[in-house]
Amino acid sequence: MKTILIVDGYNVIHGSDDLKRLSEIQLEEARVQLINDLNGYSGFKGWETILVFDAYQQQSLEKREEMVGRIKVVFTEKNKTADSYIEKLVYSLPKAYSVRVVTSDFTLQQMVMASGAERVPVRELIQDMEATLKNFRDDKKKSGPKQGVKLSDFLDAETLDQFNKMRVKE
Repeated sequence: MKTILIVDGYNVIHGSDDLKRLSEIQLEEARVQLINDLNGYSGFKGWETILVFDAYQQQSLEKREEMVGRIKVVFTEKNKTADSYIEKLVYSLPKAYSVRVVTSDFTLQQMVMASGAERVPVRELIQDMEATLKNFRDDKKKSGPKQGVKLSDFLDAETLDQFNKMRVKE
């Protein structure tokens, strides 16, 4: 079954210590970091991801959608909340999908569960993203080239003896 992860972007930014600190300095950088993190996470999980931001601090009055890597990034239209966008989106998706919604808004969480979707607390997403990244790095280390491998590990005794004789002659 196809899984769709819907994320309330500012909830995650404010729920992550690192992203929150970054947003206090440069909000756009915090959004970019979240997009990058979710791209890797979504790719590893094999999920379709929709990241929703309120039109907070946006000049445009219109909704804006763009694909960034594997994820769809949505900026709602001016004066429309991410929660109302997510609510409509959840109800419009076919029931054949497994829908997971990341939000810290209690009312939206209740609506998500009533619609048959799964609510994911912000803290749980952040922890799972960190664990997934750690597992990915650990797997990469294990599959990388081994340090200290010697040619002699791959040679039979006779060939190794011939190499040793040639080396001594020099």
